[in-house]
Amino acid sequence: MKAVVIRNCKLGVFCCTLLAVSASAQRPAANVKSAPGSYHIANDVSVQGTVVRYTENSSTPPIGTHVLVQTASGSVDVHLGDARLLHLANFKITPGASVRFVGQIRQVGANSVFLARLVQVGGTVLAVRSEQGFLYGPAGIHAAANKPLFANAAADQKGIAR
Repeated sequence: MKAVVIRNCKLGVFCCTLLAVSASAQRPAANVKSAPGSYHIANDVSVQGTVVRYTENSSTPPIGTHVLVQTASGSVDVHLGDARLLHLANFKITPGASVRFVGQIRQVGANSVFLARLVQVGGTVLAVRSEQGFLYGPAGIHAAANKPLFANAAADQKGIAR
């Protein structure tokens, strides 16, 4: 009988220890660093300047639309993803235009690229990436962030059959 009580006590202590370790492992750490390649909206920064060059279909990784922006601290290569999303929104980016981008700088190969999440020209803002960093494609017109932009788009631009 004494052996059974001791064994049950040891089992109870073991279970309590296991629960305590499990519970502490689920608590978020105060200084968690992002894993390489992960996108956290809390790390977003803003870049603003003047458009030097707009390349709709760049072969430079990451593939897609790139904008070279001259800022107060130098030139920044900004990646916007699929140009068709910009066309659907009638969103024009021209050399000499004043622009603002919100996103994150990433190392892609040997180059640093600013991965834009939001693009602002004048008073118009377009979301090109989700808050998790995933690019919107032409189907991104359904994204909540972009619905106001597409409310007045022509029917042929929304992909409706003719």
